[in-house]
Amino acid sequence: MREAWCVEQTWRHLAMAHWRVDPDVLMRHIPPGLELDRFDGHAYVSAVLFSVDPFRLRGLPPIRGMRRFWQLNLRTYVRRGGEPGVWFLRLETSRAWPARLGKLAYALPFEPADMVVREAENGLTVGLVSRAGRGPALSLGFRRAGSRMPWYEPAPDSIEAWLLNRYALYAHALGMVLETRVVHRPWVIQPAEARVGETSLLQMYGCDGHPALAYSAEARTARIGLPRPVIGLPYSPGNRSLARWMRSSRARTRARRSAISSS
Repeated sequence: MREAWCVEQTWRHLAMAHWRVDPDVLMRHIPPGLELDRFDGHAYVSAVLFSVDPFRLRGLPPIRGMRRFWQLNLRTYVRRGGEPGVWFLRLETSRAWPARLGKLAYALPFEPADMVVREAENGLTVGLVSRAGRGPALSLGFRRAGSRMPWYEPAPDSIEAWLLNRYALYAHALGMVLETRVVHRPWVIQPAEARVGETSLLQMYGCDGHPALAYSAEARTARIGLPRPVIGLPYSPGNRSLARWMRSSRARTRARRSAISSS
């Protein structure tokens, strides 16, 4: 990628399910400056399951102890200006360190989860209970089409391309919207069958019943850039503590400089 990148991950065993959702349910999760994106008038929430193996930081080999873990992303779709992007509602991981790193470095809503993933030749199932809040849960199964269906790259104007071909992700922190760029080869996918069990995690974001679409995807290696502020949010009581901290920090710095110069 032309922009600086700091993390490289290989995503494997990819499976995803997509629900049509009432836009009003999602709007309260989207900060000012971003627009909820829709396809043919419909808003979507997606559950994307994959394993990460390997994980490495730029300039370093894969770090022992940072190898394979499972991750489930709940995401919806936004635009900033004319550019499509992803807004993560929640990211659940099978190990604690990716959740801590994702929160610290990218301000993303990562949470560790008690997660069990079972792999089979023709599919996989996941059961998870989040360790955050009241422990919302999810159980979801995917059956791959195998040789019955071809693998293909989504056509430019298709729903698959609209869902998948997005290379900007957004987060909200410190009174700003942050943008991070992601680069990887185009997706190659295949239809899949999804089976839904426990859905309390999905219901938090308006997902109900069987997903409208489900796919498997080939493995991809992605390079993830550095977050940068792109939108300054209007003042709100939630930002007041940050503003006070910044003012007090500057005041302490001025006082130290004054004391040094007068000594």
